[in-house]
Amino acid sequence: MISSKQEYLDILRTCLKNHDRVEDILLEYEQHLTDLLNEVCDCPCMTEKEAMHVVIERLGTPAKMAALYEEELTVTPARTKWIFFFGNFFFFAAGIILTVFYHSLSSPTVKQLWFFLTSIPFFLIFLYLFYWLLLGYEVGKEFGLGGKKLLKRTFYIALAPNLFLMVMVVFRIIPASVFAPLLTGEFTVICIISTILLYPISILGFRYGTTKSI
Repeated sequence: MISSKQEYLDILRTCLKNHDRVEDILLEYEQHLTDLLNEVCDCPCMTEKEAMHVVIERLGTPAKMAALYEEELTVTPARTKWIFFFGNFFFFAAGIILTVFYHSLSSPTVKQLWFFLTSIPFFLIFLYLFYWLLLGYEVGKEFGLGGKKLLKRTFYIALAPNLFLMVMVVFRIIPASVFAPLLTGEFTVICIISTILLYPISILGFRYGTTKSI
């Protein structure tokens, strides 16, 4: 059982021996431990060992904290950007494939899936808006205020296929009837408005995420 702040920091140092920010992390945790010890030591008869037991229950063991920092190393801006790019591209490609199958196959399963999805257009819009809210939140949480440039880059790169398709439909290069009964005139307008709202929604998620960043 860890009986002192220094013992906690020594174990944490050993667990983080391969981390390039080990000294910064130790300084940060030394302050956390000092603050928590002052907070829990409300009884004069409590020993440091007893206080450390309470602190570890709140903060976590050195091994657990080190594991979180090791996990942090795997989250890079480039990785985050491409995860969300391919996530959005998956939705886009799945929709294209389903449309092609619907018009080229006579499969009852494909037709049922098509009519089911085209019967819940507003739920799909809500789900898609949530995806962009999640993008902003994750970037804000992982990279803090410094992640705003990453958010912009990821947003514009990921949205490019959607904008390309929207232009093709609006200028009738692709007939709207291809997406019938989903793509009525009113629904097209709603899609355009929703697309305009995607960036503000991402920023909203980003701002909330920054409040949760380490």
